[in-house]
Parts: sequence; C-alpha cells; structure tokens
Amino acid sequence: MSAPNNNVEFLELTQDSLAAQQSHRLLLLDIEARKRATTVDVPTLPHDVRDTLRQWGEPIRLFGEDLAAIRDRLRMVMARWEVWKEQQEQGLVEGQMQVPQPMGTIPGEDAAVDEEVTETTYTHASPELINARKLMCDYSLGRSRHRLEMERQRRRGMVRWTRSKKRARLFNKEDDDGDANGNGSLYSDAGLKEESMLVKNLDNNCEKMYKSIRNQALEGSQYGDVRPLSAVCTSSIEPIGNDIPAGKWPKIIATGGWSGGIKIWNGGDDHYFNNSSQNGASDAAPLDLMGAKNIVHEDRIMSIAMKPYITSTTSTEPLTIVASASIDLSAKLCMVKLNEDANVGDSMEVENLNTKDNQLRYNIEECAHLKGHAARLCSVAFHPTGKFVATTSFDHTWRLWDVETSSMAEGKELLLQDGHSREVYGVGFHPDGSLVATTDFGGVVQCWDIRTGKSACHFLGHARRVICSEFSPNGFQLATAGDDGTIKIWDLRRRRPSASIPAHTNLITQLKFANSSSSQNGEFLASSSFDGTGKIWSTRDWKLLTSLQGHAGKVMGIDVLDGPSCGIVTCGFDKTLKLWQ
Repeated sequence: MSAPNNNVEFLELTQDSLAAQQSHRLLLLDIEARKRATTVDVPTLPHDVRDTLRQWGEPIRLFGEDLAAIRDRLRMVMARWEVWKEQQEQGLVEGQMQVPQPMGTIPGEDAAVDEEVTETTYTHASPELINARKLMCDYSLGRSRHRLEMERQRRRGMVRWTRSKKRARLFNKEDDDGDANGNGSLYSDAGLKEESMLVKNLDNNCEKMYKSIRNQALEGSQYGDVRPLSAVCTSSIEPIGNDIPAGKWPKIIATGGWSGGIKIWNGGDDHYFNNSSQNGASDAAPLDLMGAKNIVHEDRIMSIAMKPYITSTTSTEPLTIVASASIDLSAKLCMVKLNEDANVGDSMEVENLNTKDNQLRYNIEECAHLKGHAARLCSVAFHPTGKFVATTSFDHTWRLWDVETSSMAEGKELLLQDGHSREVYGVGFHPDGSLVATTDFGGVVQCWDIRTGKSACHFLGHARRVICSEFSPNGFQLATAGDDGTIKIWDLRRRRPSASIPAHTNLITQLKFANSSSSQNGEFLASSSFDGTGKIWSTRDWKLLTSLQGHAGKVMGIDVLDGPSCGIVTCGFDKTLKLWQ
C-alpha cells in the first residue's frame, strides 16, 4: 500500500467564482426574505416611513414609487436584515454580506435601540369641568337608551319583514329579550306586526328619498361674499309652543368667508312667529339674505357651526347661536336675534350691505370671544346639548368651552386636551354626546370619551392628512375624509374599518350625514371636495346617488337641510352659495 500524499495544493477561487457564490447567497436570502416579509411590521404614517428609511441608510423615494411601493421596499429591507441576522447566528453565513443594516450597528452584535418612554399623565379636573361631565353623562345615557331601544324595535321588525315566521323560529328563544307576557318578544304577533310596519315604512321612505335625490338639480345660486366662502352650516329650528303652525318654522343657513363676516340666509319655510305673513305667505324666497355682520373676525373664517334648536321666539332672547373659528387664533359665538323693526320681505344685496343692516330680518350680535389657542384654529363644533363647543388648532390641541358662562371679555375654557403629534383639524360629536372624534395631519383619527377625558380608541388608515370627521345618527359608525380623496367608514363597535369609498379626486373638505329626523333617518352622506363637486352617498351600501356639479372652483363646504325635500347647500371658492333640491 502506498503512503498517502500529504502535498495537497489548495487553489483560491477566482473573483468570478466568488461573485457568483455571493450572488447565489443573496438570491437565497431574497427568497427567504420574501417569505418573511408578510410578518414584518412597518410604520404606517409617511413621515415615520421616511425616518425609518433614513435609519437604514436607504433612499427616501425611488423614481416612480408611490407610498405603497415605498412601504413594500422598507418591508423587504427589514426582512432581509432579520433573515441574515438569524443565518449568521446559526453559522450558516460567514463574513459580511451586502445587506442593508440600521445605522450604527455592527454585524454580529445587538444594536442598542433607544426606546422612547411614553407615559400617560392626568391632571386634576376643575369643578366646572366635573359639573359639565356630569351633565353630559346624564344627557348621553338618556339619548343612548332611546337610540338603542329604537334599534331593537327595528331589528325585531326586520326579522319579521325579511324572513318568514318559520325562519324566525330558528332563532334561539333563550336569547329573546321579551318579558313573561311576550311583550317585546320576537314571537309576539302584535308586536311584530307593528314593528314590521315600521321597517316597511322606513324602506318605502328611503326608496322615495333616493329617487328624489337622484333627480336633484340646482334650485338657486346666490352671490355670498366679496371673498371666497369657506364654511356653511344649517339648522332646522323646532317650534316652541302652539303659536307656530306645524311645518312653518324657518330653516336657517349660515355662511362664513375669507372676509371674516357671517351671513344668515333663508333655507326655506316661513320666518315669522307672531305678526308677520298673516295670510300664510312666505317671508322671503330661498337663499334671500336674512342677516349679516360684515366683521366678526380679523382674518379668514375656517369653520362655523350652529346651535341646533331655537331657544326663543322674541327679539330679547337669541333664536340660535353661531360659532366660528378663524386663523386669527380665536373663536367667537354670535347670537342670532329677531329684528322686530324689519318689514316682511326686506332683503338686500350683498354688495350693498353697510349701515342699513338693521333692515334685515335677523340681527347678529357677538356674545363671546374664545381665546387661548397658540396657533390658527381649524374647526368648531357644538355639543348636542348646545351648552358646549369644541375647537381644534394647529397647536396640536383641541379645547372645550362653556357657552353659557363665556363672554366677550373671557371665554370659559373647560378642557385643554393634547395627545396628537401633528396639527389637529377635524372635530365631531357623537349624537349621544358621549364621544368626540378629532383628526390630525398625521392621518390619525382619535376618539375621546368626553365624560371621562380618556381616549376611547384610535383609527389608522388614511394615507395623508385627515380633514373632517362626522358621526352617523345611528351612533355605530364614524366617517372620516381628507387629503387622500377617500371616505372611510369606521365601525365603532368592532373598532375597525367597515368601508372605504374612493369618493373624490382631490381633498375632501366636509362630510355631513342626513339628519336623524323621521323624514331623513340618516339615510345618506354628503361630501364636498376641491375637485369642484359635491356628492351624495347611500348609507345602506355606500353607493353614489348623485353628483352635484355647478361651482366654478373648489367646493369649500356642504350641509343638509332638514325635511322631506332633502335640500343640500354648498359654498365654494367662487364666492357663491348654492341650493340643490
């Protein structure tokens, strides 16, 4: 047997062989990373994605990439790093591969990550805030009890209306919430007949309403201001007492613009209470000017809101209150009072308003000046009780004010709430008065329990700034919209999105649900946008009912007139106010 040859010669691989081996390893790594990518958590907000890419030393955006492609690229970078890290710990790879790494880390060593410590802090509530929360709690519990009882009636009626009695028996009778006598039971014939007729009437009224909405057309257009109109709101004022015939109360429209003034317009029906229009004739035509105050703010008005119900029928007490928010760092409350000196039918052109404003039907008087925000204000909204008003601002906060105790000298601030990392813009109250939703420029929608001051939940899903939020009258849904042109519907019970509507091609400025009255029942949602259109959507399937086209530029605001006619009011950058019937 011959001795083994110990003179073994080892040859180094060529550069081409080493490159091929490295390329093969990267391909295997890429395959594993694609499998891992689905389990990697990446930031959602655009500015967080940019910061993370900088930490990894990656370019912020490549040519032709959109926001979704940027997030996918970041997900693959993080997945490759995780796979390579695991393979190195297992000894499957040696040396340093061309894998992106977080800045300041060394392969094979754990990176020291400085985690931000977030802490929730609470402050002592003032006695005024505690009393306000007690009032809102009592109000919300009563409203929610009534709303849920109506939902139960409709549910029981729906069982009868959509299914046969034989199918209804398939339900578990132990879950039936009727009493011992069968009252309120799913199987009570008398109760089911009444409740099924309720659902049938709702469906019939909804079908007629949708048919009329599809046939809506421009009924009137009014030159509203010398500068663009930026906000509009409406109020269906309920009559008090028996001195006003049913269906004869006025519908008021309020507008605010870049000139800093507020104007009141006729939205329909009669604007009389005691002595005018004795023969039953209307005071004025729709969109006639009924009141004006040219200078309320020193700068542009960004949002206005109206107290929902009439509080007096005399000239000594205010009919209603209009709240306005401006970029002059303040909000104001203005009383709308009857002008008994005005003659029936008095109206005036906008460009002729000067010292003769007292000829108009309504006087507008400032009653409170709400100061405290450190930056421009964005939105304003009344609590359903009408006793509190909320404002949002670029100072990353929103505030709650007491309407009754505020004055021109000092606005009574009840709550200063932070919690947003970006500018706060939209605000809206739950119909029960229990929750308030605020939105910011970071794409975050935050819901607060206003009775306790705690955050109830938050929603993420918008790709850009969120401008507006609106609760549905049913109390179960929240609609939000903003810079990405989409309307998102959030289910408050499941705390997740239930629908996403590609509504407009540009920024959405305002959302408004149909009123909760029996004539509208919250059956549609109206939206306005910078694309020059207003649109109406069905709340049953979120399909488009009609598109309102008539403005010569951006549509800045939209609102709904109460009543069976389902009138829609829009204001635009073209300085006009339009009524659609």
